[in-house]
Amino acid sequence: MPSASAPRLTVVDLLRFVAAMAVLFFHFTARDHQRWGDELPYQVFPWLSEVSRYGYLGVHLFFVISGFVILTSAWRRSGGAFVASRVSRLYPAYWLAVLLTATLRWLWPNFEGRTPTEVLVNLTMLQDLFEVPRVDGVYWTLWVELQFYLLILLFIRIGLTLRRVLMVAAVVPLVTVPLSLLDLGWFGRFTLIEWAPLFCAGMVISLLYRTGRRPIAWAVLALDVAAAVVMTQWKTIGAIDAISSGHVTSPALIGVLVVACVAVVAAAALWPALTRTDWRVFTLLGLLTYPLYLTHEYVGWATIEVLAPHLGRFGTLAAAILVCVAVAILVYRVAERPFQRRMRRGLERVLRVRPVVRGRDHEPEPL
Repeated sequence: MPSASAPRLTVVDLLRFVAAMAVLFFHFTARDHQRWGDELPYQVFPWLSEVSRYGYLGVHLFFVISGFVILTSAWRRSGGAFVASRVSRLYPAYWLAVLLTATLRWLWPNFEGRTPTEVLVNLTMLQDLFEVPRVDGVYWTLWVELQFYLLILLFIRIGLTLRRVLMVAAVVPLVTVPLSLLDLGWFGRFTLIEWAPLFCAGMVISLLYRTGRRPIAWAVLALDVAAAVVMTQWKTIGAIDAISSGHVTSPALIGVLVVACVAVVAAAALWPALTRTDWRVFTLLGLLTYPLYLTHEYVGWATIEVLAPHLGRFGTLAAAILVCVAVAILVYRVAERPFQRRMRRGLERVLRVRPVVRGRDHEPEPL
């Protein structure tokens, strides 16, 4: 079982950055848009777009990582401490990203702007709940994440135990797969249903990380992976094909990539050769992942529009990536780095969070 002072899993940080870059390549070189001029991205990048269309699954990798990281960090925390941690982690960079993107959409001639009311609702991160248009399309994943955080908070409130987590991870696939076939109306806004098997896979990896290799946990992990493959083949293929032309998405390859998303997170958490890897550059890339994900789409598209007539396709693509990374660094330094810790401490005072007493009484019981 990892100790309270267990080293940071830097390979997980690297995987988060890889997931963000996969989504970035999808948006720049595969998703349909007119930023490259008269041609669609698949016409500009005939062979690259055939690969980068699967970058959509960077979101799937994000969700598996989130299931692992959030549950792993939730042990020994009170509900107030968890809320303070998550709010301070999500909102400073997000607020700046919303304002930056909204401003860009107002000023850029080829972008459709959002109204001040829509921007204000977006600042709450609850725009999907109220069916308000997003300032940036990538924000849909944040609403899914918030629902997962509510699940973890519920675990903390009723008592976070390994048996309860494993039971939920075993039941979720049996419930969510049938529910995803139904027309759920308003309840369908709670989109965690579609993505729950991926989060549960990450949660089971967290259990394996804490308790060692347990056959029952491996069996539940296999069930979650199978459900994630089925859900992805039902839902994600249609989503990819709806917004990216020129190629056919392979159901078999989609299934293999979903399994790979879970496998690489499991390897990063459980394989000693990777858990002992401690490269600072991976941590730095991990710190840039969230602001890069939040800001890359419209910043990158604007850069492509300006440079594509002058640099050519690959020069423009490289420049767009560099600009997006530079903006991510700016957001991290201006918003996350200076405000995250202060916001967390302020929220902990407001929520009256008590320091955690570390010891055996706070360790989860074995499976």
